[in-house]
Amino acid sequence: MILNLRTHPLLERIPTRSFATLMELYESNYILMRRLAPGLRALDGHAVSSVAGGVDLHLKTLECSPYTTTVAMSHWFEHDPEAVEPDLLIRVYHDAKLAEVLPDTPVDQFTLWQGAVPDPRSLEWRWELNRFLNRWLRYCLSEGHGFPRESA
Repeated sequence: MILNLRTHPLLERIPTRSFATLMELYESNYILMRRLAPGLRALDGHAVSSVAGGVDLHLKTLECSPYTTTVAMSHWFEHDPEAVEPDLLIRVYHDAKLAEVLPDTPVDQFTLWQGAVPDPRSLEWRWELNRFLNRWLRYCLSEGHGFPRESA
């Protein structure tokens, strides 16, 4: 028997951009962050990932506690030292295994919305920025970026 997942009754009830699916996105972001920076807790200060023919990826530790690490992550472009894009503030929750873009992230460079930018605490804002983070992490990994593992 073949199931049509588009019309399956269990899947019809979950809105695409629900709180539950946002939590799944946070989980996926955590997995990708761990692949990119497996030694995130041990990174201190500022780390740079360089790949041949690519733009350097910078990861700066802003805060580290037993349960969370907050970082700023961005590409720095050689042609314009002031060009730091995207510039995301990311909090990684080690105990819950989640990673999210923080509401303090400046979104001036993003054109994700038609018209006014939604409130950073809203589901719409969190969905768009965390979806962007997810795609950007995948891109960085596909380019070969990575930060050091924790030493044993």
